[in-house]
Amino acid sequence: MQFRFQAILRILRRLTVREQLLSLCFILVMLAIWAASWINRSGTWNDDRRVASANLQEQSLWLERADSYARSAREVMEKLDSEKTFGATQLSGQIDSLLRQSGLSSRADMGPVKSRQGEIFNEHTLRVQLKRATIAQYIAFNDLLLNEAPYINQQSVHIKSNRRNPEELDIRFEIASLELIKDSI
Repeated sequence: MQFRFQAILRILRRLTVREQLLSLCFILVMLAIWAASWINRSGTWNDDRRVASANLQEQSLWLERADSYARSAREVMEKLDSEKTFGATQLSGQIDSLLRQSGLSSRADMGPVKSRQGEIFNEHTLRVQLKRATIAQYIAFNDLLLNEAPYINQQSVHIKSNRRNPEELDIRFEIASLELIKDSI
């Protein structure tokens, strides 16, 4: 180790003052880059540590309340009738029927049903867009949807007045239903 240090000193003595300053600047820049990288990595590590700590606290809260959640889930499952839950095609058909009952079938545009599989239930969502609907038609359709709860629910509703006729509304719904898997009961 001492031999290497002496060799480096001999090389530095042969250099001119200008070359020594440039070498020192180069070494200082490299140290600054290394220090900045180390500070960045330690900041990232600290952020990850905080996120992991928050996740662990949230998970411990869930685990502490697991019995309460299980009891609530059992109570809800007992109240639900698996025969009344809607599959993807049943949801589309039921919404079409409700649109006809409220007189909105000619003003409605239904998107495809998107499904997400689960262990206990499957979630199905459907986008419905109504063009130039009156407030009375919206209220009638909303009342029909409320009668289908808890099996069909509105996830979101966006209402805008029509630009040509402000008395008419352009409405976009996102409607969801849960299909209870019979094997999970």
